[in-house]
Amino acid sequence: MSMISIIFWKKLKINRFFTFLFIFFVHFGFLCAQDTLLVTPLSVNKTILIDSSSFDSIKIKTPPNPKKSALYSLILPGSGQIYNGNWWKTPFVYAAIGGSIAYLQINQSRYKRFKTALELELAKKPHEFTGKINSAEALRNLRNKYDKNTQTSYIGVVVVYGIVAIEAFVDAHLQNFDISDDLSIKVKMPGLQFVYTF
Repeated sequence: MSMISIIFWKKLKINRFFTFLFIFFVHFGFLCAQDTLLVTPLSVNKTILIDSSSFDSIKIKTPPNPKKSALYSLILPGSGQIYNGNWWKTPFVYAAIGGSIAYLQINQSRYKRFKTALELELAKKPHEFTGKINSAEALRNLRNKYDKNTQTSYIGVVVVYGIVAIEAFVDAHLQNFDISDDLSIKVKMPGLQFVYTF
């Protein structure tokens, strides 16, 4: 093989190598450009045309309104939780309200029993607790105790009823809460803008 043919052959191999590299990098660059186009968010100036018929089968869930949730819960306990999509909380709501009402009725019933027994004891007549409690002072103390418990139970029913409404309100607010990774604080006032990023 002559020297000229050896040089020509080496140039041809070098040319093939550079041609291969050129095609590889062009192709790789094209693939990367496609990937970046998929990842890069759309700018505001671009217009997207979407066929509205494709949304017929899609149900978009809007977050619940906290005021409506609290109002529903005040009208009918547990309905605010159902409105928020947390139907499983309804049994707990009724257990809490039912328990506070049951406690109220127990105290009210005992108050009435001891009140009647005290009146009969003061009139020197037999009563439900004759032979067990024969002192008017003891009956008066028990009557006053259950009277106080009854009044506290009324407050308890109102508090539980209010807590149910507050829970529905807070739960609806938390569903609207921003849980993104952006922890920056942005304060905007006329003529002043402050941004602090963690």
